[in-house]
Amino acid sequence: MSEAGRSGEEAAGEKTAVLIVGGGLTGLSAAIFLARHGTPVILVERHEGALIHPRARTVNPRTAELFRQVGLEREIQSARAFTGGRVIVHCDTLAGPEARSSQMEPPEETSLVSPCSWIAIGQDRLEVILRAGAERLGADVRFGTELTGFESDDDGVTARIRDLPSGRESVVAARFLVVADGAKSPIRRRMGIPVHGAGMLGHTVTFVFEADLSEALRGRPVGLCHLGKPSPGVVLMPHDGDNRWLISFPFAPDKSDRPETFTPEHAASLVRAAIGLPDLEVEIVPQLADGTTNLDYDIAAFVAERFRDGPVFLAGDAAHSMPPAGAFGSGTGIQDAHNLAWKLAAVVAGRATTALLDTYEAERRPVALFTVEQATVKREVNAGRASDEVRRRLHPSFRVIFGYRYPVDAGQGQGQGSGPDGDGDAESVGLLDGLPGTRAPHASVGFGGSTASTIDLYGQRFVALTGRDAAPWADELESAFAGLGIDVDVYRLGADLADPDDACAGAYRIGAEGAVVVRPDGMVAWRTARSAGEAERQELREAIARLMCPEQTVPV
Repeated sequence: MSEAGRSGEEAAGEKTAVLIVGGGLTGLSAAIFLARHGTPVILVERHEGALIHPRARTVNPRTAELFRQVGLEREIQSARAFTGGRVIVHCDTLAGPEARSSQMEPPEETSLVSPCSWIAIGQDRLEVILRAGAERLGADVRFGTELTGFESDDDGVTARIRDLPSGRESVVAARFLVVADGAKSPIRRRMGIPVHGAGMLGHTVTFVFEADLSEALRGRPVGLCHLGKPSPGVVLMPHDGDNRWLISFPFAPDKSDRPETFTPEHAASLVRAAIGLPDLEVEIVPQLADGTTNLDYDIAAFVAERFRDGPVFLAGDAAHSMPPAGAFGSGTGIQDAHNLAWKLAAVVAGRATTALLDTYEAERRPVALFTVEQATVKREVNAGRASDEVRRRLHPSFRVIFGYRYPVDAGQGQGQGSGPDGDGDAESVGLLDGLPGTRAPHASVGFGGSTASTIDLYGQRFVALTGRDAAPWADELESAFAGLGIDVDVYRLGADLADPDDACAGAYRIGAEGAVVVRPDGMVAWRTARSAGEAERQELREAIARLMCPEQTVPV
């Protein structure tokens, strides 16, 4: 990039395949997934550094699977805030008597469904890991850089960015723009994309503070505390170490409260009231590199009317916002990024037509609608406000995280794209049996002299599994994908992968003679339990062609 003659002067442009706006969990994850596919990517984030604020506190098992596939799961596990044994406490003040308490345990056991577990880690720690991971993979990550404007057409996006410390401006030409700039997304508003849903549900202001709370804790290993003072709705949780804590207070910005009124002194007084110790020594800790001590957040429930506008894509909170109940928000955004990344990579590399990108909204928007509804219902249930009818709409967490089905039309029947479909919870496997449109099931197989999960096979390329007596399918699969210039890894169970007792073949319901195709994002694209006859071969080729080039009639 050429240098400007003076600060603020526009520099000559540079090019990239994908420009990402927003350096939170969704944006950083998108950079990781794209870079893993070898796609050039630049990420800009106006803040100069990551938040010193945990915000999202949990990585769910499905999200952990995605990080596992890019080599980050172990690092995230090692940085987790705690491993268990914590309690959730309800009381007026921390020092006062408890109304009730319960063990803080993961919602469900995961071993039958996934090789991954729940990970208790704050967003601040996770963002540091993701930023480093994106940079190791070759993503160009620029904090302290803001998008000042852009134009888009059928050929891509021309964006203007500014380096905030220097004031230096430059132009980036990108084929695609991924918008991950949060629930208030200025870009979404500029594009005129409306949102639909319950809308604003409340507002909170948060502080990170340091204090010795041992007197109030009375030996309790508190992981989460719901407090009634100085007003109902206060939430306290541990941050880093024994003496650093995060606390949030509800407030009404349309009335007397304003974020700027929460000075460090006022914040400290609120903390003392919540803890119930008027003489407590409290130090308010900045949450941003610029010294900001308080951050206000909107609690809202909405989904954008559309997730795509030409070469521009909405992801994460820019596309959907939900209450924190259920801890679904960050995982939904990260899974948006995972779904979109392989499709952008395929189009950039010429392996698919741009019509593939239409499937992003078609697949992810129904999931967002369902998940926002579940988070909203769970919020009402947790608050004791839900009627019996509302309670009946609440699904177990695993069904929300794993149980959705993308719309498919690959000779297997038309899936509508929804939340959980049918009876039975994902905890007992339920739909996760290789049904096209669902997440490919976890099964243990022998690979490279050790035992692995089928989940470890996915994330980079298309993968096909065939039954032990399905050698004709292996040849046909390689030929079908080669005809479209697409790489595929084909594994024959019982030969390339050890499958004791045909457990994997049973989990995917392909039997000894069938086959299954799994997309790079770990979702099932096609499946058959039949041998490779002429009709089945044509069905396979049509399915692959329809997925990668959906607006064309491809010879089969």
